[in-house]
Amino acid sequence: MSRVSAVAVGSMRPTLYLEHAQDVLGQWLLWRNTSEAALVIVTATEGGAVRMPGALMAVSETGERCGYISGGCIDADVATHARQALRSGRIERLRYGKGSPFIDMPLPCGGAIEAWVLPDAQASVLCACHDRLASRRAVMLNISASGDLWLGHPDVVSARSFEYTPKLRLRIAGRGADSMALARLAQASAIHTELQLRNDVEFQDAQRLGIDQITTLTTPSTLPALDDDPWTAFLLAFHDVDWEAALLAQALKGPAFYIGAVGSKATHARRCEGLRAAGFSEGQIRRIHGPVGLLPSMREASTLAVSVLAEIVGAYQREA
Repeated sequence: MSRVSAVAVGSMRPTLYLEHAQDVLGQWLLWRNTSEAALVIVTATEGGAVRMPGALMAVSETGERCGYISGGCIDADVATHARQALRSGRIERLRYGKGSPFIDMPLPCGGAIEAWVLPDAQASVLCACHDRLASRRAVMLNISASGDLWLGHPDVVSARSFEYTPKLRLRIAGRGADSMALARLAQASAIHTELQLRNDVEFQDAQRLGIDQITTLTTPSTLPALDDDPWTAFLLAFHDVDWEAALLAQALKGPAFYIGAVGSKATHARRCEGLRAAGFSEGQIRRIHGPVGLLPSMREASTLAVSVLAEIVGAYQREA
């Protein structure tokens, strides 16, 4: 079995319910560098399955898991089959729910889940898949009927293909409770978060929240270089005309899938008018969500954060 180096995802005990392909593949590669590990891929679903086709779970030879396949009703059994596959060296094709041979394990949703267990997946392919996601690029993973893996366009008719996109990234520029509450909630949801702040006191508050990516804002005319990508959400949480105009103008020139601005309807109308005067088109201005959030008129920072993050996640799912 070849050893392939991978970007480290941490030395602590793996988290069971990590779900993004980058994290699951990273853990699989770490296990594979020291022992054997199986990769489980959901290849098809019917009905109200919890996970979509392409969902991944890694299982070590000792039975540790990373990622999940269902809402908890079959994951332990899948892990048992994965360990059996590691011992036999044979691919296992599992079906749960409707039409399954495992009649003692019905799915409460009434649907069906098919998953393949790969006991000796091609580490070089999975390493390349992981590294592409880590570098913020989408990737397509293909699997043939015999269990071979490759990236890119599926040139085999019978291949099953799964597309993975980079993780959601959140950039917040602002001050005060709204920024901190959203950053705290995003961190708890394992969303990569960057705060752009103006003073040392807010820096200290952010550091106490465990946010390590903090950028200093000095003047509206000298903003940090824009590094948004198509999987970045930007939220403006300033109540300062000069900063708002500069930060929104910069964000509108970038590829962020979501741009939002905290404030009332009247405040948002004023912002939009200023952007029109600066030469931005109506199409560009319509990219800005304002007032932000699924629920209108949230007055408390914590409830506003929940409302805004739900809107951002919804927009990300539509893009992904």
